[in-house]
Amino acid sequence: MASRFGSSSLHQRDPRSALFEGYTGGSSRNTPSPNRVALNGNSGGAASYNAFRPATPNSRGQYSDAVLSELESQNDTQLEGMSAKVKMLKDITTAIGDEIRESSALAEKMNDSFENTRVRLRGTMNRMLRMAERTGVGWKAWLAFFSAVALLFWYVWLF
Repeated sequence: MASRFGSSSLHQRDPRSALFEGYTGGSSRNTPSPNRVALNGNSGGAASYNAFRPATPNSRGQYSDAVLSELESQNDTQLEGMSAKVKMLKDITTAIGDEIRESSALAEKMNDSFENTRVRLRGTMNRMLRMAERTGVGWKAWLAFFSAVALLFWYVWLF
């Protein structure tokens, strides 16, 4: 397979390029990437989607205006895509923040409701204990009485 860099040795300047030596450009996919451009001079009817436009300098190390313009347009396209993704992430994080605030408010309301219920139950229990002390009947008798009433309601409800 031909090198995707052609005869240029510019890719060898950076030792990090060795990480991609065995990379074949996603040959496991059968469909070409939509970001690839057919600019390799293929005059036949079939377009070739196997390489980006080569960005190699001339003998003096200068790039042509066409190459610079092409690279600039690719950068602009990539920048637009990244801007859209950043906006989408911002919208998602804003929605998450709103959901967290709503959930926190709901949790606070539930906590207040449970606290009020606890206070009411404690007051009711204290009043019941005072009533039991005034009548002279022990708490075990009241427990038996309320258990019998609960059992009666349960029996009526089931049968």
